[in-house]
Amino acid sequence: MSASSTRVPFEEAISEPLLLKKRFDTLSIPQQTVLLAYYGCPLPTPEHLRAWAVLQGSCTYDELGYVTDVTPIPYVPKEYRQLWAILGRRSGKTDKIESTIKVYEATLAGHLEYVNPGQEVLLYLIAHRLDVAVANLSFIRQAFEDSPLLSKEVAVANVQAIRLKNGVSIVPSPPSLKAQRGLAIPSVTMDEVGFWFSNPDAANPDYEVERAVEYSQLQFPHWTRVGISTPWVKEGLLWRYRNAGTEGCRLPASIPREEYQDILVCFAPTAAIENPRVTRKALKRLRDRDQEAFSREALCEFPDSISGFLSAALLMAAVESGVGEREPRPRPGESSTSTPIYVAAMDPAFRQDSFAFTIVHRDTTKGIVVDLVRRWTPMKGARLNPKDILAEIKPLLDAYKTTVVYSDQYQLESLQQLANDFNVTVEGMDFTARSKAKIFGNLQQLVNQRKLVLLDPMTTDAARTTFQELIQLERRQTGGGQVSISAPEGKHDDMAAVLALAAYKAVWLLPEITPAKDHEPTLFERGMATIRRRKLDSFRNWDE
Repeated sequence: MSASSTRVPFEEAISEPLLLKKRFDTLSIPQQTVLLAYYGCPLPTPEHLRAWAVLQGSCTYDELGYVTDVTPIPYVPKEYRQLWAILGRRSGKTDKIESTIKVYEATLAGHLEYVNPGQEVLLYLIAHRLDVAVANLSFIRQAFEDSPLLSKEVAVANVQAIRLKNGVSIVPSPPSLKAQRGLAIPSVTMDEVGFWFSNPDAANPDYEVERAVEYSQLQFPHWTRVGISTPWVKEGLLWRYRNAGTEGCRLPASIPREEYQDILVCFAPTAAIENPRVTRKALKRLRDRDQEAFSREALCEFPDSISGFLSAALLMAAVESGVGEREPRPRPGESSTSTPIYVAAMDPAFRQDSFAFTIVHRDTTKGIVVDLVRRWTPMKGARLNPKDILAEIKPLLDAYKTTVVYSDQYQLESLQQLANDFNVTVEGMDFTARSKAKIFGNLQQLVNQRKLVLLDPMTTDAARTTFQELIQLERRQTGGGQVSISAPEGKHDDMAAVLALAAYKAVWLLPEITPAKDHEPTLFERGMATIRRRKLDSFRNWDE
């Protein structure tokens, strides 16, 4: 095999037991149909023709993504240069479809006829992260092992590459403009391309990586390019090709389709790909747990890049009518042992922004209860003085018996110096993209689980502003698989952010752990309990 570079038709490769027949026969009918259509092979059975119609969107689905009705469409065998497979999670797009293509292209596609002497030939496997690309090499290695003849072509297989005796290497890579320049790349796979950066300001936007690859494929008449992914947002290469469809068939008649010639686009939910290991029961459980994620991951639907973050109906249900502020405990007639641990947080202002402040506590039955919200807004043309505001905050902290306030890292050192004059400790938390996602994600879970009690927005301006900002929070999905939570453009989210931070810290301080009576705490549980007790002690400021 290593001495030959003659192109073997794909149809012949999957029919020969020594080549890819064993592997191809293990694929589901829809998985087989993707490969057969890509390489221009006839579809041998009515089931394959049905799968073709499904992959081209000529069907209807039930709520879990199972096909309920199919309208047949013509199939004309034609070999394509590009495949864009937009398929749901666990549909075998990486371990079945992509790996089969890679083995065929590396050994049987005849690319070596067009290589200059001494020129290195690379088949790139590009994923949104290098570790994912490296992990995907194991699927390709398994595909080689499924072939009695092609398995003998592997010279070296490690985390850096799969190197074949014919001189071809299959190499993992992150999306990079430099990595793909100046190389001979007859075939490239772009894995989970929906999660690549697409913003022009990003270091390696998806379209620039595709452009770099194009020039590295020019010398090969049978070059191939495969993009596979579940959806992420309505932007980038994946969304572009999904909109266009196979050879631009989904585009309006007024838009030229020449650039989409030789491009096959396949689209289907997880259930429609008929992976026998994915059951209806499992899909239903995932749908019931998170409908939004299920629509994207399993139904393969592209979500809007901007959506509401918190349910307005659930926020309304969280309001305790008529309560604008809660007095600190213990109250008359109550034991001091019933006093909760109060958690304070603030979003300070050093310029012309508003200064936000809140106090919350954890209730064993109600969840996180908001006790107090304050908001200081500067007069037009003036600035707030943080020291003056800290002077107003100090009596509130004393009343609720706490000496610690959480804040973000902005101007933290200056704020801590000012707070020292009032015997107040300011503990900072860096609002990175990751930490902010955790903080707001915790708030969302509290709202969804009805474990948040809000003050009545009709009672005070601060309570009303807090409620409005919570409703206005937007969830933005950006390129690179990132999610940001913030106010709409031109709006503020300081009150929402300070509440989210206080709730996050309150949950961390008092997690709901109710071991069974016969449960003996583990060493880890005893250690964590000790840490929490020490942390809580630092927040108490009881009068002895």
